Amino acid sequence: MQQIIVKQPDRWGRYVALGFAAAAIAVMLLIGLVVALVAAGVCALCIAVAARALRGLFGGKKK
Repeated sequence: MQQIIVKQPDRWGRYVALGFAAAAIAVMLLIGLVVALVAAGVCALCIAVAARALRGLFGGKKK
């Protein structure tokens, strides 16, 4: 007589895999947020430099 063993899927393995997937997505979102903040800072710095240059070019300080 042959015994057939039906293996049930491991629930904990699925939960661990979902946890790792969620952690990977969270890390990618965090990296994207940091990149966006750095880009915004660089953009603001460029705007400030351009505004200072234009103010010096057009308005300047009156003597």
